[in-house]
Amino acid sequence: MYQPILHQAIQSLQTLSSEELRTLLDDDDKLDERVDEAVKSMEASKETVLNENRSLAETNLSHEPKMIELRSRVQELSEEGRQLGASVNEKVNELKSKSNKTNPETLLALLQTAAAETEEETEQLVKQFLDCEFTVEVFLEKFMGLRKLMHLRKVKAEKMTELLQRRRTTVNSHVPTAGPPSYIQPFTGSPFSSPHQRNSGASSTFYLPPPTMP
Repeated sequence: MYQPILHQAIQSLQTLSSEELRTLLDDDDKLDERVDEAVKSMEASKETVLNENRSLAETNLSHEPKMIELRSRVQELSEEGRQLGASVNEKVNELKSKSNKTNPETLLALLQTAAAETEEETEQLVKQFLDCEFTVEVFLEKFMGLRKLMHLRKVKAEKMTELLQRRRTTVNSHVPTAGPPSYIQPFTGSPFSSPHQRNSGASSTFYLPPPTMP
């Protein structure tokens, strides 16, 4: 704190000639005057520092109620986050237990809907902040939490989309292709040929049964 003042006093002596220094040493009044000037500068600097410290302490005291309120709010948000985390874990476990019974397309739709809802909540939060409904600290904490949740849901939706596409590709690759049409042996006989002629594959001729006797 006093280093600049001492340095300035030494520099003022260094500018004096040998004769002036000798005169100063021989004159107690002038020497006392220089010392008094240095002491006054040091006292003024000390007073300035004390005033600054006092002002800073008063400012800190004035902010103490706000800091206590913010600290309490942070604790509440932390507890709320813990409860939400536990709720999310519970829901995840429920989804896992029902995964074998749930249609993958339905899960994908739910994830996409949840991501869209989170994005809407983020936009609403920004609007509320612009309307001065939140402090900066509260806004940042809520905003970062919602953005992280939205990002996770979008990533999960994208991964599930890829899995469904791969599954469809795999299923399609195992579907048997249609074979050539079966060949039907043409009927070369005549409906009027005899049974013997039809069985022997003979050329078609008309077969007339023998006349019956009256």
